[in-house]
Amino acid sequence: MGSITKAGVRAIAEAGDAGALLRAFDEDPSRVRRFLARLTFAPDDAGHDRAVACFETLARERCAAMPSFFLEIIRRSLWEMNDEGGNNSWSAPEVAGAVIAGATPRFDGYFSYVFYAAHDEPLFHESLRAAFALVAAANPLLGDEYRAGIDALCGTY
Repeated sequence: MGSITKAGVRAIAEAGDAGALLRAFDEDPSRVRRFLARLTFAPDDAGHDRAVACFETLARERCAAMPSFFLEIIRRSLWEMNDEGGNNSWSAPEVAGAVIAGATPRFDGYFSYVFYAAHDEPLFHESLRAAFALVAAANPLLGDEYRAGIDALCGTY
């Protein structure tokens, strides 16, 4: 358990080492998820985009074996967008979008929840736009369904 550290996960994400990411995930999925989630909190940090990409890679490679684990990431993201205490995670839509994109078509239906949870909160619009880009790249038909709504919120995609 102690071999997976925040610094180690950050180094894996920054290196883009999918093999090391999968090995760490196979050793302790919850720690890897937790450390990747922390990397997504700072929008200007170079680790942010790489951490989001890691969520997509993990969903693509491990969702078939652990669908409930990845559904829980989507659920947590939705919960973070609805935190009445004000501790909203601005990047939650993007994390959920990465999981949906990585596990398309299994989780395609969940993008509507992400879209509507983020729709009325300007705090989430940038992250929602990034989530949309990931999901639309993975499933163009799903992208077409939400393109007008994203354009209305965030400008032309």
